[in-house]
Amino acid sequence: MILIWYVALLTLLFFGAKICKKSTWNTENMSFVQTKNFLGFCAVIIVFHHISQATCASWLNPRYIRHGLDIFVTAGYPMVAMFLFCSGFGLYKSAKSKPDFFKRFLPVRLIPILIPTVLTLAVYIGFRIWRGVPLDYDFPFAVNGHTTWHPYVWYVPCVIWMYILFFIGFGIFKKDKAGIAVVATGTVFYILFCIGFGYGTWWFNTAHMFLVGILTAKYEERILAKSKKHYVRRLAITLILFPVFWYLGNYAGAMYLWATHHSYNTHGYISELFCCIFQIIYTFVFVSMYYLLSLKIKLGNRALSFFGKCTLELYLVHGIFIHMFGFFMIREGIKPVYYIENVTLFTLVVFTLAIPIAWALSLLDKKVGKMLRPKKRSGEEK
Repeated sequence: MILIWYVALLTLLFFGAKICKKSTWNTENMSFVQTKNFLGFCAVIIVFHHISQATCASWLNPRYIRHGLDIFVTAGYPMVAMFLFCSGFGLYKSAKSKPDFFKRFLPVRLIPILIPTVLTLAVYIGFRIWRGVPLDYDFPFAVNGHTTWHPYVWYVPCVIWMYILFFIGFGIFKKDKAGIAVVATGTVFYILFCIGFGYGTWWFNTAHMFLVGILTAKYEERILAKSKKHYVRRLAITLILFPVFWYLGNYAGAMYLWATHHSYNTHGYISELFCCIFQIIYTFVFVSMYYLLSLKIKLGNRALSFFGKCTLELYLVHGIFIHMFGFFMIREGIKPVYYIENVTLFTLVVFTLAIPIAWALSLLDKKVGKMLRPKKRSGEEK
């Protein structure tokens, strides 16, 4: 029965897709509609990623491991890379085409992010109080993914930081060179900060893709022209590199420990560093592969469009139901509301409950965002 989800995902991605004929191109591959469609798919994959981590990840208690979604255990960070890449790309394009783009920039973008974050965080705090799990935290900033009160919150501070950097660089300094320098410097600072305070690699192994998105938008015409000219060669290289760096990103650390005959306890930091380096390279390869394939394949259907409109909300909401119906709530040893052992049914319940709540939250976010945006002046085009 678990195979039904693989069929459903392929249908979700490719239903209604159009393949460009020879010598023709999907020049709208980085348009708002196209990228939103694919990001909707990425959000769904992230849900499967977290479900797999609660059912078949190698670090789980063997008693509760149920295979079937194993392919998704390491599928999360390339999807997040796409979100950051498209965010950087879209912001740069909008900044160049909309005269009043930076007016109320931070409230318009940050408040709709904070609303679902705070609401879902309140649910997790309620879970902790209900089940007697302490509201502990590390000091001053060394909070990793296992001790944050919201287990999937790490993306929020990352994207907020990137928005602030973009506003400073392109909204205040207004020059591309200054903007790129600010975002680049701020990204390096963010990565070093995460490493210095012991954050997990997932906090920072995709942060650079926001800057890559900006640079891609700035040099889009040049990149598009070269991609068309050398399409077959570039696609072939990318398709070869894709499995190579996927493997290295996931197993380079273990390979290092095996080759040096060291244990994780003595050289764990070095092994994680090896994995992180290759994961960063892999995100470049993954996004490049998407860019090249999207030049020939135009994605789009109502389901993708639907998910594309509530990506952040689905990301923040779905974990609530993973913890309610997985084998533990918040912390191993704490009983869930009801343990659903069957992986197919577990997945169905998570999606069935998360989707309508995510959609409702997205409507609220859009309404708030609309209220925050500057009012159009009389006579101005809508």
